[in-house]
Amino acid sequence: MRSEILERVSMDLMSVPPLVFRAVRRRITRTTLAEMDIDITPHHFEIIRLLEEEGTLHPSEIGGRLQIAKAQMTKLICRLVDLNIVERKIDRTDRRTHNIALTARARAMLRRHKKRTVAAVRDIMSTLSDEELENLSSCLRRLRDVLLTSAGEESPRH
Repeated sequence: MRSEILERVSMDLMSVPPLVFRAVRRRITRTTLAEMDIDITPHHFEIIRLLEEEGTLHPSEIGGRLQIAKAQMTKLICRLVDLNIVERKIDRTDRRTHNIALTARARAMLRRHKKRTVAAVRDIMSTLSDEELENLSSCLRRLRDVLLTSAGEESPRH
């Protein structure tokens, strides 16, 4: 019985994140990007968010992580540079190459974007009852703790 439950939960867990990501991304694209006074695509936003998480990266690292072709990466990066969202920095270890980093403008934009993202997720989750929300929150925190422990990281305090 436990094996069947673990199988079902494993399949559910693998199917839910892409659905959540698509639902939030769709809403963000419709509202957040439309409200901003700059013309960027979801791919641009993915690059910006990756740089926020990882710091300065080489364009090939960004492309590899986001599965974006080199030619497309060049166009995306150039657009972000033109908009003063990212900047090219000379690599300290190899002066022939450039890395990409966020500008102060991008960091401010991300702060605004996070509020809108949370609002979009809240709106999506608002159809759940209070009890369902409590259960979901508890299960997600427990799952996060299990995943962090299995990765050798310490769980954050609640």
